[in-house]
Amino acid sequence: MKELDKFLKDNGIQNFSAREVLTLRRLGVTVDPPPQDWWPRIIPALEIAETLRARLGHPLIVGNGFRPPAENKRAGGARRSQHLFFRALDLDLPRSAKTREIQEAFYEAAARIFLDRGEELKIGLGLYRPWRGSRVHIDCGFRRRHWSKKYTNPLLESLR
Repeated sequence: MKELDKFLKDNGIQNFSAREVLTLRRLGVTVDPPPQDWWPRIIPALEIAETLRARLGHPLIVGNGFRPPAENKRAGGARRSQHLFFRALDLDLPRSAKTREIQEAFYEAAARIFLDRGEELKIGLGLYRPWRGSRVHIDCGFRRRHWSKKYTNPLLESLR
């Protein structure tokens, strides 16, 4: 884990650690790091997380990062989830920041990044409905897409 921490710091990731991207919070497990040649895959998503954190002025919690197949299945992840390939993060607000205003700012900031850099970074964006919590899914490097369309589409349209 120390090697992955060093890799993250060497690549400009200051506010997120290896432990965070390897801990599956809802399952209560920390997984082994993926192969070292996969490590660069997570950097674009972590750079977006750094940007979101700076824009919000609040720390963010990584709910999921890397998920090996068995843990992906336990978590109810998609069969081709980008978590399996170390390209995805689920980000949550800390309890102290879970106000409607901050949650809306969190979703809007993520949506703006998707609109501005989605094609370039091949961003996958999931904005989970407020009644499911304040979670944002970001993945990079697969293809540009978004889901939770009933909630996400109106937000994206309002920002265009």
